[in-house]
This record gives sequence, C-alpha cells and structure tokens, in this order.
Amino acid sequence: MTVKILLVEDSETQLQFLKKGLTDNGFEVEIAQNGAEAYKKVFECAPDIVVSDIMMPAIDGYQLCRLIKNHEATRKIPVILLTILDSKIDSFWGKKSGAQLFLSKSIDIIELVKNINATVRRYPVSEDIKTNILSKLTNEQPAQSQLNTILNDLLMKSVFANEFRNLSDFLNYERILVEKMFSLLSSFVEYSVSGIFFASPDNFAENILYIDTLGKNLSKNLLSDIKYDFFRKMDEFKNYNDSKFEVVRILMGKEMDYNFNDFKSKVIIPLVFDRNLIGGICFYTRQDIDYSSFRYFDLMLTELLTLFKMKYQYTEKEFMSVLDGLTGLYNRRQFEIGLEQEFNRSKRHPSDFSLAILDIDFFKKVNDTYGHQYGDYVLKTVANLMKSSFRKTDMLYRYGGEELVMIMPETNIEGAIIPVQRLRKSIEGYDFDYNGVKAKVTVSIGLTMNYQDFNNHADMLKSADEALYNAKESGRNRVILHGKQ
Repeated sequence: MTVKILLVEDSETQLQFLKKGLTDNGFEVEIAQNGAEAYKKVFECAPDIVVSDIMMPAIDGYQLCRLIKNHEATRKIPVILLTILDSKIDSFWGKKSGAQLFLSKSIDIIELVKNINATVRRYPVSEDIKTNILSKLTNEQPAQSQLNTILNDLLMKSVFANEFRNLSDFLNYERILVEKMFSLLSSFVEYSVSGIFFASPDNFAENILYIDTLGKNLSKNLLSDIKYDFFRKMDEFKNYNDSKFEVVRILMGKEMDYNFNDFKSKVIIPLVFDRNLIGGICFYTRQDIDYSSFRYFDLMLTELLTLFKMKYQYTEKEFMSVLDGLTGLYNRRQFEIGLEQEFNRSKRHPSDFSLAILDIDFFKKVNDTYGHQYGDYVLKTVANLMKSSFRKTDMLYRYGGEELVMIMPETNIEGAIIPVQRLRKSIEGYDFDYNGVKAKVTVSIGLTMNYQDFNNHADMLKSADEALYNAKESGRNRVILHGKQ
C-alpha cells in the first residue's frame, strides 16, 4: 500500500521540489502551505506521516506538531520536522512538541526517503485510526482556536504549578506554610472544611491535622469527627491514635449548626513516597462534588506530592541532625537544650517535671566479654525498651557512653517512678540474644524532679547524677530518688 505523506512548507519552490522528489520515490503526497491548512488536511486525508517545515507564519511546525499530538484521534500520526535551525534548543523543542524526528532541510532526498520509510515502519497508522480521523472532520474547530486552547491550558498549568512551588520558601515555617497552602487551595477548590497533615520521621512528634473552615466557627465535636475520619484513613499506613487537630484561620461569628452528616462530598488523600506516608490532605463539602473530575486535580496532587516530599526531607534532615546515630534517641546537645528549656518553662508556668539518668550496669564487662558489637546491640535494645515504656510527650536522649536520659514533663516524682521502675524491670527480664550469644543485663537509674531549691537546670542534672551514683553504690539494678540512699 502506498504511503501517504502530508507535506507542509510555506515556500512554493521548496514545496514543489520536495513533492517531486517524494512522488518520484513512490509516495502519495498531499500538500499544505501553512500550519492551519495542514491541520485541516490531516482530517481530510488521514496521512501515514506528516513532514513539515518549522519556520512558518502564524502556526509554525512545533505548534502544528503539538496540535496533532494533542488530539486523541491524530496523536499516533508520526511527524518529521525539517529546519535550517541546528542549535540544541531547537532539537529540544522539536522533541518536546512530540515529533518523531528532527532533520535538517539540507538533507538529500534519498536520506529523507530512508528516514520517512523507517519512521512509517516504526509508527504505523492503522486503517481503523485513519477511519476515525476522517470521521472527525466536520466536528473540528479551526487550528488557531485549538492552538489557543492548548496554549491557554499550558499557561494555566504553568501558573498553577508555580503557585505551589513558591510555597517551598516556607518549608521551615510550618504554620506559615499551612496558612499559605490553605489560601491557595481555597482559591480554586470548593470545600467547607479542608485539612493538611505532615507526617514526621520522628515517631515522637505530634500528629496534627491542620484544619481550615474558611473562617466559620464549627463545633469542636464536628472537627473531632473530621480528625477521626481523616486519621482512620491514614491508619492504613501507620497507627495515628495519638493525634490532634488545630484550626488555622480565625473563627468568625457564632458557632455554625453543622454536623458530620451534612457533608455530601469528601475526599481524603494519603500522600505516599517510596512506600512511606509523608502526609495527607482532605476536603469536605456540603455540596455534591466529584473532586476527581476537577480539571487540574491530578496536577494538584502531583504538585502537592512534590511539596510534601520536600517538607518531609527537610524535616528528616533536621531530625537526623539531633539524633544519636546508634540508639535513635536524641543526642547530648539536644538534651542540654531540652533540659534548659523545660526548666525555664516550669519556672514561667509553675509545673512539675522529672528527670532520670540510666546507666547500664557493668557495661564495660559486656564489651570486654562479648565484644563491642554486642555492646552496641545492648544499647540499641535498651533504647527501644525505653521508647516503649514512656509517653510520646516524654523526651529520651543518649547522654553519652552507656548513659541514657529521660525528661518527663508535667510529671512529679511519684508519677515518674512508675514508668522508670517499669523500664528497669523490663530490662532485667529481657533475654538479650545477639548472634546466638545470650546474656542478662540490668540498669541503675537516678531520678529527680524540679524542686524549688534548684537554682538552675545544672543543679537538677547534678542531683539526678548523684542519685544515679547512689543507685550504683548501693548494689545496682535499682532506682534511687534524689535525696534517698
């Protein structure tokens, strides 16, 4: 079957020269002298291939190619672009427009024929596709009108994407970032309530659903229902029982008489990267809306995923800089900062808090007997037992060597001794087993709280250290309170 070429060239001389050369080589050749005419001809003759000049008035070759590739019926027609331009950027735009080949106009006719035949063999246009193309002719808008639609759509997408990317300036200011996100989302998404959640690599971080009610004063019960509904979806990836909500924008007027069943439409979207949940977003509305039919819904999700990835990676970098690499607990520098901050806070807003220092008994003997790898295993295991023994609000640190520290906010010494003793007993009863070598390990713990006679946080640390010394001197494997022997 004869291959049909649609040849597009605004120079009459060049057009006739190419037409003769291609016809002499057995091709059926249809011609057009500008992009608009060529686009109409595509639907009149359903060619096997389009060979087009790039430099043409009004609609150039790039735009013609984009029109062809943008239409569902014609996108499988291969396109070869011919040009006198030879810079890399010209080749780049040729490929981005969807062209199969980008050739110099100085190519001789034999080489052009070879390239056309190879392209047609590689990208054949079936008779069914051609029949479908011919059936679309009477319904087609003019090329310029379609091109304007494409360009407007590309412009809209570019502006849309840039608006999201500008938010990356606020990655280290979470509250401002959330406010900016809600301001952007509410400008093009219909909702009554929206929520944003950033997951954290820190298992002890607060899980907060930031909520925007568009300034309406909604009941706490309703917002709690939304939080529960949202995190129930997030629970498919990780347990988020310990979570809360925070309303971002100022509430106005009297409380609105809404309940959860008033929402006719909702969408909850977990954002996942590399099989890890990095956050989520939700929309609830009293209107009947199919959010997936929103014109730029997929683009919105793509940009949100990019933004959330950047936020998660920024948080992860910050988080890793404050962690002890072996145990996964906060490092000594963070302990010094945390203790000072908690001590000062308890002075400004009078409240109790407790401090405990743990030392692994005979740790040097463990290293000497079983090796340093076994010692590292013991440290990591004790740290993990700590994490499972304390609340998320408690702060756990590696102070140095085999000493680990616990800060327990809003906790007096009577309340602190319960989890501390629980930890000591769980370590005592644990069967340490590394590479088939079993051992028993115990710990000594010194415990104190922010008594009134402490002038500063250094005094409090000293008292916990003295209590630890007494625990070790009095036989180890025990908890000693400040001031007790």
